[in-house]
Amino acid sequence: MLKFMRRHATGYMVKAMFGLIIVVFIFWGVGSFRDSERVVAEIGRYKIAATEYQETYNRTLEFYRMIYRDKLDENMLKELKLKEKVMDEIVNRYVLLITADELGLTVSEREFLEHIHGINAFQREGRFDEKLYVAVLQKNNIDPKKFEASEKDTMLVRKVSNFIKDNGTFFSEADVWAGYVKEKGMVNLSYGIFDPSSFRNKVEVAEKELLDLYEKEKESHRSENVYHLKYLVIDEKSPVKDDAAYMDLLKAKDIDQYGRQKGLNVVDLGMMKEGEAMKRLKDIRINDWLKGLKKGDITLPVREGGKSYIFQLVDVQDGKPLDKSTVLATIKERIIAERSKSLAKLAAEDAAGRRSFETGKETGFVLRNSRSIKGIGDVPKEHTGLFSLSKDKPLYEKPVEISGKFYVFSFKGEKSPDTKEWQKEKESYTRYFVTKNREDFFTSFLTEMRTKGKIKISWKEI
Repeated sequence: MLKFMRRHATGYMVKAMFGLIIVVFIFWGVGSFRDSERVVAEIGRYKIAATEYQETYNRTLEFYRMIYRDKLDENMLKELKLKEKVMDEIVNRYVLLITADELGLTVSEREFLEHIHGINAFQREGRFDEKLYVAVLQKNNIDPKKFEASEKDTMLVRKVSNFIKDNGTFFSEADVWAGYVKEKGMVNLSYGIFDPSSFRNKVEVAEKELLDLYEKEKESHRSENVYHLKYLVIDEKSPVKDDAAYMDLLKAKDIDQYGRQKGLNVVDLGMMKEGEAMKRLKDIRINDWLKGLKKGDITLPVREGGKSYIFQLVDVQDGKPLDKSTVLATIKERIIAERSKSLAKLAAEDAAGRRSFETGKETGFVLRNSRSIKGIGDVPKEHTGLFSLSKDKPLYEKPVEISGKFYVFSFKGEKSPDTKEWQKEKESYTRYFVTKNREDFFTSFLTEMRTKGKIKISWKEI
């Protein structure tokens, strides 16, 4: 572990493998475990009970609910990967506790007392009050020993985190300047374009292949479904809450009658093609619920912008099969597009491998911390390293796909930041650089400790 810290002492070279995911929580009952509890993870000598994981998950969920409010639904939870985030937080916490033990770091009784005495909730007239301390814990149904053990562990996690950052990163003025150049310097790139459209004439599609695919796919090639939707809107001034309205509508099955009874306006969208409906109702996440509806179905309340929308599918007309010639043309176009794209990518890979391609075009000077190139488009996140090209590394060895085309980039020239601006910003940038790279080093250190540690997670138990 200490070898790792010495090896990466020049912290600006450390590139974080993952985003910083350690968030310090107060875990009631850290280190305590009853044999009868279900184990969801083992981290070194520590066994993590299902109750600890669930308590941490619930706290994290409440935190995100405060941020996203009504927008936090099942789809967003999947995007956030909340279960994985929570487990990462727990694993990181115990990895750091193990690291503290290996480094011989502890929290002294004096440090702990100063911490507890400084918590406002336990103070009366600006001073720590032991009776108030006991009363607050009792009121919240918290065991004092459990609380103190948890607080000590939290303090220890913070101490070892700071120790790693303070002792693992050392920066010279040259390091800081190199970071400044990386962010404020400019680079001019030459590039070659490999456009799939120029490879279309090289693609041949056999008649038999087309007919075989037609037989397999003909049922899926249909005109758009047509939907007849009605909905009502509920806000804070409405005489009924959205969840109550939903339950009522499940029984009533008639959105018009219910709207009249409750004095709610019902909007009739009439017959709309699927594409039109998707476009018109995109702000209320129609993709999430339209396809699964059957005639007469009522949707769950869709909450957006302080209002709730409840829909009823009045009628639906399924799309009709398209004629054979149209389907054959569609399939042929798909095959040509897919194969011409593959040929363009192969050509780009070959050119990059041989370091031979047309370089008549240039990007012009762009900032090295850019995320897009004028006239080309946004550069995918995984390829932003192309802005770091230099005389020492003149070729970006992977083709980059932007807006359906493939590009191969090479170094053309560079401009260093203005020295007068550097002198003005030197002090503030140095503070920023040190803070950023301390965090990068810490993330990299934590990642390596996790790969070396004995970590076992039982996802089936969660």
